[in-house]
Amino acid sequence: MNIESCEIEEEQLYLDTDEEEITEPFNPKDVDIITQPMVISNIIDQLKYGDILLEPDFQRCPDLWNPTQQSRLIESLMIRIPLPSFYFDSTDDDKLIVVDGLQRLYAIKKFMVLDLNDKNRLALTGLEYLKEYEGKKFEDLPSSIQRRIKTQSLTAYVIRPGTPDKVRTSIFTRINTGGLTLTPAEIKNSVYRGQAANLLKELAHSEEFVKATRKKIDPSRMLDCEFVNRFLAFYLLGTEQYSGNLEDYLNEVMIRLRKEPKSTIEKCRIDFFKAMKYITNIFGEIAFRKITANGRYGRLNKPLYDAITVNMAKLSEKECEQLLVKKDKLLEEYDKLLKDKKFVNIITSGTAAIDNVKGRHNTIYKIFRKVLADD
Repeated sequence: MNIESCEIEEEQLYLDTDEEEITEPFNPKDVDIITQPMVISNIIDQLKYGDILLEPDFQRCPDLWNPTQQSRLIESLMIRIPLPSFYFDSTDDDKLIVVDGLQRLYAIKKFMVLDLNDKNRLALTGLEYLKEYEGKKFEDLPSSIQRRIKTQSLTAYVIRPGTPDKVRTSIFTRINTGGLTLTPAEIKNSVYRGQAANLLKELAHSEEFVKATRKKIDPSRMLDCEFVNRFLAFYLLGTEQYSGNLEDYLNEVMIRLRKEPKSTIEKCRIDFFKAMKYITNIFGEIAFRKITANGRYGRLNKPLYDAITVNMAKLSEKECEQLLVKKDKLLEEYDKLLKDKKFVNIITSGTAAIDNVKGRHNTIYKIFRKVLADD
């Protein structure tokens, strides 16, 4: 069969009939955000000394605005137009991670913090009102204008350390409005820093994972980490703990991973690599792909991915070897499954519904067991 060149199939998580009712997600008393008045000179100092992290490991681009957009932001400061509020997440070591306002802060950095000889230093261009300052760098401005910029006040909201992870995740999601908003995986990488985020990135960047997914997952926005997150959730928590909200479930495993002993982390690592190795050797280029209407293998399917990887990971090395020996039989059963309309439906529509989640995992489990038991 031919394989289409598309990358990842769009997932329809919920149907109108199974979407969860929106409820209050947490105790409002847990929302610990303080208002912190600042002036631009404060921001300049914090940027200069690395107290504001503009480029944490989010895998996002901090420099999306063109020079004209950045210059118009500086012009606003020059004519005392108030800037929108900034949101920061405060870390345990008093560093500030930008939640909202990244492009504005990067414009300030390029105009007033970078070394004067830095090739990226901003010279004003495309100004709307103060055209007499076209081409000027900060040091070229009259001292009165420099003071006006540096004394401009702004409002910052800071999420304080100790705020529960679920609350911080929700805050990140709701207030992140920049030119390139964070993806769910990028938010998790910020909120669940440390052991949990490090494991996701290690597994996502591993040769085993890249080979099993045939380099079809773009890592630039941490989509590869989202795939790993799905594996770890179903592997560690199991379908019995799944309650119908996939995003909450993926967050739940990150919370757990932050507290797990090194032995559990190592077992996750070993079983993940084992699963990827055998999936590559057994399924090859058809791994995680449905059969399309024209008989071709299509794009990567996330529900198929988590069902196959988790079930493979839970097999012993000996059982995986047996499946490899019986590869032809397994692929024959797999082909039948991908032509079964009922199974195709549960990995296509409403894939976050409890019955569909349990259905796909149980079905793959039964196929593996059937092949293993077949002499």
